[in-house]
Amino acid sequence: MSNEPSASNDRAVQTAWQIHASLTEVTGRVDAKASFALTIESALLGAVVALSAPGNRLSTISGPLQSTAFWIGITLLSVAALAAVSVVIPRGGGTRSGRHNFIYYGQLRHWAPDQLAEQLTGGDLLPLLSQQLVAMSRIVWTKHRRVQQSLVLAVAGAALLLVAGLPG
Repeated sequence: MSNEPSASNDRAVQTAWQIHASLTEVTGRVDAKASFALTIESALLGAVVALSAPGNRLSTISGPLQSTAFWIGITLLSVAALAAVSVVIPRGGGTRSGRHNFIYYGQLRHWAPDQLAEQLTGGDLLPLLSQQLVAMSRIVWTKHRRVQQSLVLAVAGAALLLVAGLPG
């Protein structure tokens, strides 16, 4: 029996690398959306601070409805910003996959060049690639959901702040 991978295995490895590249691209786009969301949310929080200064509209909030809307709006906007930050925080874990995973850079750094060369020329990449794709997909999905949550919370918070700023 030959140690050489079959043509179907080669195709599977090639497809897995294409999926890996796609996931890397999607991760970048999600991170960009989170950065955009954080920029908008930070600007809104800055505007609220400026409008809350003495003599400005939000400094004269009165009444339970406006006060409640103001504080819930600030809270939602702050949580939205935290959700956006949680998307772009680097994830350096990866010990779950073990030291044998040379596809993940966090583990690859532990390898000796000669051991890596041996593994790359003689090993079957498909199991490691499959493991990496599942791990990356989970990370991207989590980031995607947090960006969605951030944007929904920001819109809700901004709407409540708008209500708080309406003349009473």
